[in-house]
Amino acid sequence: MAVKIRNMATSGPVVVPLSSGTTLRLAPGQVSDDLPDVEVANNAKVDKLQRQGVIDVAKAKKSEAGARRTRVPADQPEETQGERGGNPRARSRKRPGLSG
Repeated sequence: MAVKIRNMATSGPVVVPLSSGTTLRLAPGQVSDDLPDVEVANNAKVDKLQRQGVIDVAKAKKSEAGARRTRVPADQPEETQGERGGNPRARSRKRPGLSG
C-alpha cells in the first residue's frame, strides 16, 4: 500500500528520514509522491514528526497509484534513447571548408 507525506509546517522545509536510509525534503505545504508504506512503518523519527504536527502521513488513493503504473504491451518494443527525439551523444559532422 502506498502513502503520501505532507509538510504541515508554515515556514521552512522539513527533512523526513525514511526507513530505507534516504531522506525526503518537503517545502511548506508540499506533498510527496506515493511512497511504499514500509518507508514509514515502525520509523521512530517519522512517528515523532507526526506527533509534533510537523508532517501528516496519509494513505494514497488507489486510483492515483494505479494511474501512475503504465505497462508496455508485449507486442510493442520499448523506446530507445534515439527514438525519443534526441541522442545525447550525437555524432559530430564534418563542416565543409574546414580542415582539421
